[in-house]
Amino acid sequence: MKNLKRHPPLILVVDDDLSIRILMRASLEKAGFRVDEAENGLVAVEKFKKSEPDAILLDVMMPKLDGFETCRTIRKSANGVNIPILMVTGLEDLDSIHRSFDSGATDFITKPINWPVLNYRVKYMLRASQAFFDVIHKQKQIQELAFFDHLTGLANRTMFMDSLEIALTESVSEQTELAVLFMDLDRFKTINDSLGHHIGDILLKNVAERINTCIRESDTFSRIQLTQSKNYVSRLGGDEFTIMLPQLINPSDASKVAQRINKYLAESFTIEGHEIFISASIGIAIFPLDGTNPEALMKHADLAMYHAKEKGRNRFQFYKKSLNIKARERLRFENDVRKAVVNEEFSLWYQPQIDIQNGQINGAESLTRWNHSVLGQVPPADFIPAIEELGLILPFTDWVIRQVGKQQHEWQKAGMRPIRVAVNISSKHFVEQQLPEKLKSAIDCNNLQPHSFEVEITESVMVEQCSETLDILQDLKKLGMTISVDDFGTGYSSLMYLKNFPVNSIKIDRFFVKNIVQNQQDAAIVRAIVGMAQGLNMTVIAEGIETGEQYTMLREMGCNVAQGHLFSPAIPADNFAQLIQGGISYHNI
Repeated sequence: MKNLKRHPPLILVVDDDLSIRILMRASLEKAGFRVDEAENGLVAVEKFKKSEPDAILLDVMMPKLDGFETCRTIRKSANGVNIPILMVTGLEDLDSIHRSFDSGATDFITKPINWPVLNYRVKYMLRASQAFFDVIHKQKQIQELAFFDHLTGLANRTMFMDSLEIALTESVSEQTELAVLFMDLDRFKTINDSLGHHIGDILLKNVAERINTCIRESDTFSRIQLTQSKNYVSRLGGDEFTIMLPQLINPSDASKVAQRINKYLAESFTIEGHEIFISASIGIAIFPLDGTNPEALMKHADLAMYHAKEKGRNRFQFYKKSLNIKARERLRFENDVRKAVVNEEFSLWYQPQIDIQNGQINGAESLTRWNHSVLGQVPPADFIPAIEELGLILPFTDWVIRQVGKQQHEWQKAGMRPIRVAVNISSKHFVEQQLPEKLKSAIDCNNLQPHSFEVEITESVMVEQCSETLDILQDLKKLGMTISVDDFGTGYSSLMYLKNFPVNSIKIDRFFVKNIVQNQQDAAIVRAIVGMAQGLNMTVIAEGIETGEQYTMLREMGCNVAQGHLFSPAIPADNFAQLIQGGISYHNI
């Protein structure tokens, strides 16, 4: 329906009597309408297609094609379903009235025509028609909100689950297999946080388009109308998508689709000047092998997707029953981690850092240990990621900072000389941790010097949320704390970040130190890092030192601080205090 506010409505007058058409035109134009004419039904049909009028006045008795057939023909066309049609007839019998409505007429008026009444009839029809279209439009909007994702135009969870239910019923009757693919983008949050939600939204739309194009035509019709019964591709929310593949000839066909998706996503996206690379982890569940209802298939495809992520991302994984066992174990483990954070069941151990020139302990790195009641000693590589994924990194970091402050206070009360202790700060939610305030509070409450704390971050912290991170690190620097970059050489390793951020020291990752004696390339990399750090007036800490040969070589290269099992593993606070008070020197190793 055309917008009545933009221009006068166009009325198509259809009558084989020229004088009637002239009178109708005069009356309608006087009432403010535009008018087009047709002398018979055949001409009317053609003019309707070209001019798309807002309403039609249609005489019943005409040669070639009478008004009833003309009305039926117009109603069968795509644009003629809802157009108002007023039948004009000299017949007053009920049969002609019934035939008018049966053929699709909106209303009727009899001859001789009362012209003012005709004008009001037309206005009423148009007003009623506009109201009808407004209702239809609002209903469509409501349906789209209820069943479609507003960002990508794909089906949402509700529509997908309904479509999956229908497809499963068909699969049962046809005795065919069906696959559900559960897909999650890898490291999407990093892109979203570093480039902003606007870029993230555009990326999601582009990803949705690539999913559509890479699935074979027989598998999917995306962005379909509500009248259709299935939606094969959906966005569940965030960066999660699902794909339904019915009537599979062979379950391996699902893996071909997953491979195609990963192949298409591997090509870079260019969004507002940013070149972005993304990958996906995909889980696959097969009906009826892995479930006979939508909920089971979705759950098992989701489990398989998580397993794909654990195996290294950018891959697909079929569901298998053993994943359920692993999922239950992971759930129990995560519950135990949550309780451990809330109840502060962890302990802090300390690994000495040695001044390479004089062999004296000049600092320590604080490392968290967890002695599980059933599992025993759980490696940090297992529970730290769980803490991050559970959203508990903020209270956990708070506990570490408080604990380090209390421990240093106890050491000083016991007469131990002040020592710098490094605290690892996760890159997760770095800007939300209010580090300057929390560290200052720990210093003030325990009567410590600011240099008692060293904040240890990874290179990724400097990349994500650059401006906010810079402000936080500068605040820490102003407080008198030192800042070190952990695992240098394994991440972004950009000189720009080292130049612009207030970094005091860099730690050479154990990966390079391990083969420094045997591997000339590793030795060259370490030598280059030391030289660069010296040029930037930074301290170099080498971790993972296990042999005297490594220690000697690093000292000759000009490395400043050494850390590793050659000197001591991480040990409880009391044992560390004994090392300090014993005055042990590692100068002659």
